[in-house]
Amino acid sequence: MFIQIRYFAKDIGKMVGKKPGSIITIWLSRPFWGIFIYRVERSLFLIFGRFYSILRIVFIPLFNLIYAYSNVEIHYQADIKEGLLILHTSPGIIISRFTVAGRNLILTGGNIIGEKPGCGYGDIQIGNDCFMGANAVILGPVKLADHIQIGALACVVNDCLTNNLTLIGVPAKEIVR
Repeated sequence: MFIQIRYFAKDIGKMVGKKPGSIITIWLSRPFWGIFIYRVERSLFLIFGRFYSILRIVFIPLFNLIYAYSNVEIHYQADIKEGLLILHTSPGIIISRFTVAGRNLILTGGNIIGEKPGCGYGDIQIGNDCFMGANAVILGPVKLADHIQIGALACVVNDCLTNNLTLIGVPAKEIVR
């Protein structure tokens, strides 16, 4: 649980960025609430384990209100490290329970990290310092290295195990920077 609190503090730090005065109003933003509810649910899942899926039934009405406000739905079983930054939530954000993502993941809006049939936990792996452009999609099972940039409207369906690449297109292919 304490690690999720530390991760959330780093998430807030990314949201605030170079404007320390915005810490006062950041709690009103939709990305804040989307990330907050994920970190709360993830903490409860780590505390209660499989029993949490039963326990959460009591909280579903509250969670659904927050999901509707934030337009962010990150499954509590997804493992996302610190520094998660969501820039625009209006187009929506969905992250599958099979996702394991490194630190400093940036989502710009309209992003889906989902799975194809037969996918299991950890089959969607995203490295550190990755960026997803507007409406970019990842469909696992997929493994992505560190420092991967996914262009707007790209659909990643294949592994990319080389660091520092940009992927564009459908299906997403590497371009030379």
